[in-house]
Amino acid sequence: MNNNKIIRFLLSLIICLVFTEANGVYAAERKVVQEGQQANDFTLKTVEGKTVSLSEYKGKIVVMNFWTTWCTYCQEEMEELNKFSEEMQSVNVELLGVNVTSSEENERAVIQFVNHADIPYRVGMDVNGEVSKSYNIIGIPTTFIIDEKGIVRKKILGPVTSNLLKEAILHRKN
Repeated sequence: MNNNKIIRFLLSLIICLVFTEANGVYAAERKVVQEGQQANDFTLKTVEGKTVSLSEYKGKIVVMNFWTTWCTYCQEEMEELNKFSEEMQSVNVELLGVNVTSSEENERAVIQFVNHADIPYRVGMDVNGEVSKSYNIIGIPTTFIIDEKGIVRKKILGPVTSNLLKEAILHRKN
């Protein structure tokens, strides 16, 4: 009886290891961004109908926040992100929102949400989900701290506060 449990455990472990390795190979093929690596550049349509590229922010610290309109935690952190954006206007830090529009009802709903929430920073719409995939977004909200050279310094899963972001930026410099 114990031998059967051991065999089942070992088989389960082998299957998990194979899946993990296969997932790692798949992630490598997609060029998934990780902490310490160069951030993937992208260009997205903004809610204003213009475009925004990550490369436009080269030379600045970028706080990039992935979110959706239906995410309760995302909605709760909006006030903190707006506060952070206003507090950081005079320094070399920019906030960039990336709406995971591929998970939304439609683009119009995103535009209405952004206008109603009075978001002061630029918001790009990831309509086909490619940017979210390249940053391996498995949950929202997810926030990245990217340094002046375009290197991802921190990935934060879950909601953030203005103070948490300031601390992450300060810690990044030390």
